[in-house]
Amino acid sequence: MEESELLRMAQAGDADAAETLINNYMGMVSSIARRYYIVGATQDDAWQEGMIGLFKAVMTYKDCGGKFSTYAHACIKSRILDAVKSASRYKNRPLNESVPIDTFNAISDAEAEIFGNIEGEELKARIKDELNDKEYKVLRMYIEGKSYAEIASEADINIKGVDNALQKIKRKIKAIAGRS
Repeated sequence: MEESELLRMAQAGDADAAETLINNYMGMVSSIARRYYIVGATQDDAWQEGMIGLFKAVMTYKDCGGKFSTYAHACIKSRILDAVKSASRYKNRPLNESVPIDTFNAISDAEAEIFGNIEGEELKARIKDELNDKEYKVLRMYIEGKSYAEIASEADINIKGVDNALQKIKRKIKAIAGRS
């Protein structure tokens, strides 16, 4: 079946025709989405935005002599760029840099587990062996009571990077506790 017929049927409500068109252009969505980074999101989120743009293209295309593929490309790219711009706005910064509340107690809970099984210098040595330099630096600052923002500034990483490092540290500390 021709693309123009599939478009007409999809716009008339034929879900199978819409699905066929969307499947035909998924490669284009992937190709465009991989070029962009959305702050606070995953690559799958960029792809999803592209799929929304493709669906919009299928539903709004009017045959005025232009190719559907050109129109679809423009809709996909536009939707992804809108998401990139929106996520990058200052007003979204708190959402992009936020961390779960339960993170604040994660390290101390794991430390309490370890201190029950391992003593002083041995504990420090085992933890230092398990952590890479960045993780060890983040842990030291966290134990000193520094905020995520202070740690991020001193370690030259973003706040989400601090959270990610602390989550890795938590897993490694739990593994140490399990071996003792």
